[in-house]
Amino acid sequence: MALIVTAVGGVAGCQSGEHHPSPTLAAKHSAAPTTPTPSPTTDKEAIMAVYREVYRAGPLAERAQPEERRAILKPVATQPLLGTMLKGIAALRAQGRVTWGQPDFHIFEVDIRDDGALLRDCQDARKAGQADDRTGKRLTHGMPHTYMVAALTKEADGVWRVAKMTQLTEPCSPTS
Repeated sequence: MALIVTAVGGVAGCQSGEHHPSPTLAAKHSAAPTTPTPSPTTDKEAIMAVYREVYRAGPLAERAQPEERRAILKPVATQPLLGTMLKGIAALRAQGRVTWGQPDFHIFEVDIRDDGALLRDCQDARKAGQADDRTGKRLTHGMPHTYMVAALTKEADGVWRVAKMTQLTEPCSPTS
């Protein structure tokens, strides 16, 4: 789990040693997509959207200045995940690493109870991992059938945020 929360972006179930072509400089330091996404209309849609957004916000935060990271993550993550991600990003950056890529999400269950929710995802994380920040060399990659469970909270402002993420040791099937 420590690897997951490091930056939450493509480090699930990592395997090391495989080398892929380096990402381009532009891709390495690109900003958030400018295409607006439609507003979710149901709690379930909002939960799935914010879960996916954590994986986009993590790499943006890890490339930002330390004092800017909290503001990038706060719209999508709450405690204890927010603190864990900030510590994980600092540790990742101290090693000269960043994340690359995004997993393919296969969300198969969203259980909503009042202001809490549990989401289950069977990710294919082979197109994500950690890279050397200086050279862009890909150092790790994820695995298929990575079983993720996220706990979310609907906060006082009415926005769903991810509070906890856990990678289960058992593999899953995208049709679970």
